[in-house]
Amino acid sequence: MQYNYDFEIASLLTMTIILLQFMFIRQFPGEKTKAFGALLVTCMAECAVNILSCIGLANAALVPQFVNELLAFAFFVLEGLASYLLFCYFMVVCRYEGKKRKLARLLGVIPFALFCVMAVSTPFIGFFYYFKDGAYYQGFGAGFGYVYIAYFFVLNIILIVRRRNVVSLHTKGIVSVYAVVAVAMIVIQYYVRGLLLTSVGNTVVLLMLYLELQNPSEHLDSVTGIGNESAFEMQLKKRLAGKEGGTVITIHLRKFHHIHTVVGLENSNELLRQVGAYLYRLCGKFHVFYAEGELFTVFADTGEDRERIEAAVWKRFGEEWTVQENRILLNIEMVIQHYPRDFQTEAEFFGMRQFLLENAAKSGMTVSVETNEELVEQYHRRRKIELAVARAIQDKGFGVYYQPVYSLREKRIVSLEALVRLYDEELGYISPEEFIPLAERDGSIIHIGAQVLEECCRFLSRHVLSNLSLGIRTVHVNISMAQCLQQNLTETIAPVLEKYHIPPSMLTLEITERTAITTPERMLWHMEELGKMGVSFAMDDYGSGNANCSYLIRFPFEEIKIDKDIVWAAFEDEKARIVMENEIRTIQRLGIPLIVEGIEHREQSEMVESLGVDYIQGYYYGRPLPEQECLRYVRSFNSVPENYARQ
Repeated sequence: MQYNYDFEIASLLTMTIILLQFMFIRQFPGEKTKAFGALLVTCMAECAVNILSCIGLANAALVPQFVNELLAFAFFVLEGLASYLLFCYFMVVCRYEGKKRKLARLLGVIPFALFCVMAVSTPFIGFFYYFKDGAYYQGFGAGFGYVYIAYFFVLNIILIVRRRNVVSLHTKGIVSVYAVVAVAMIVIQYYVRGLLLTSVGNTVVLLMLYLELQNPSEHLDSVTGIGNESAFEMQLKKRLAGKEGGTVITIHLRKFHHIHTVVGLENSNELLRQVGAYLYRLCGKFHVFYAEGELFTVFADTGEDRERIEAAVWKRFGEEWTVQENRILLNIEMVIQHYPRDFQTEAEFFGMRQFLLENAAKSGMTVSVETNEELVEQYHRRRKIELAVARAIQDKGFGVYYQPVYSLREKRIVSLEALVRLYDEELGYISPEEFIPLAERDGSIIHIGAQVLEECCRFLSRHVLSNLSLGIRTVHVNISMAQCLQQNLTETIAPVLEKYHIPPSMLTLEITERTAITTPERMLWHMEELGKMGVSFAMDDYGSGNANCSYLIRFPFEEIKIDKDIVWAAFEDEKARIVMENEIRTIQRLGIPLIVEGIEHREQSEMVESLGVDYIQGYYYGRPLPEQECLRYVRSFNSVPENYARQ
């Protein structure tokens, strides 16, 4: 038979162009890139062998039969391999992982293995083809090849459908077009035996895959021209899966947003390009990446590389960078993490990096932080605390302790401050100083605040409203900045008060100075709305920041709590004592009641009492206690009769 292989030659030329482009344009060596490269080379080999086989068959008198048999065998093997590799590529694109990936791979491996067995047996039993008198004939199982190709068409479509939520519209379109083209080519090939169209479908899908899914720019940062965050994650995943260890160096440009404000967008982008180009020259291809937040990340393969890069970076960033006529000195924070010693997963890396960057930022200067056993242990404890907080939120497992507030004029306990507590079976009691900042950082403090308010209202309803002789007039509840940022703060508090029939006047909300000055307009609005209901506000930890009387004038606080650090300092330093006394007198002249915190000794109590302070809070008058213990303590302190409360 005389074959027309013009379409095959055109397909081979097209695939050659794709291969050259693929090789010379920088491709990040991820799993998808490797899968595409293997598919492209296999399809090219299949096309080339098909052309050579047709030429050999057309010249059977000149070409030895064993050569034609070898070419025919190679073609069938490559054809089966191409279908399987296309399936593998789509499996990567669809991001199958774990057990689902193993199952999907099994669905591809079994028919491919069966196809290989049939191909190997063909020279002996004539399954796909056979030769007679030097001529080529289709075997009794030739139809199996079409069924095999159709099977992988269907399997690819199933992969896409099952992962349609993570697969792009482009990928769905490519599979659809390829299915139509491939089926059309098979039908034409079946009826027009002399017209070779085997590689046309492959070429169509390869071209679409390369243009849409193998675009190198998807892994390049548009500003710096180096790898972006997705490229870094791809490389990190690859390295963690390997056996070799290494180091990840993160370079954070401190306060770069200030530089951006001063020099403008174009110049700040040029500065980022310069930094990226320098690190690229220093560290090499596929080793440098840039992510939003002014973070450059570098891979160092050996200890010598790490030391070389670290020394060079410190030296270069100790010098100025020039953009236009601007000479800029960049301050950096460097975080050095080792794998697999410090982390084994991507999640661990990112979590630990954030933890280390926060530690570095606390220094307020250019600093380098390298992981060690202590830091890794601190990070893992923080993760455990975060999980403990999440469990407590879900199970409503937070406890509330109450600390008495003593009235110097009435000589009795008149109010309580609600303080959240957390006990975890694994970690034991966790200090609020540990879990509160973490909860504020991730926003879970809102749920904690809601649970504390609910518990306080239940406590007031059950033990205080029914026992007014106990003498407790109010309960102070701390609210966080995250809660104050909510637009519906009033709507979250009012229903709880109504549910337990609590008079709003029994609730005092404590906010810090930082909360007040960070969201002043919204805070004022909340204070006005809740104030109309009868809820009062107290400023907590006054004097711990940049407190001044302008806040007291602007915000309608009904109580001020002097921070314990001021009190303690006043007993150590005369200047601190003068400052504290002046602050107290000023607030008193404004007519705002004062609560002094941190009173632990008689001398402290007598000193603040001499200054005319209204209320005292501290260990001297009562530690934070669980509900029942606190009730017994208040009953005893205020000399309330034994039958003061219902159990």
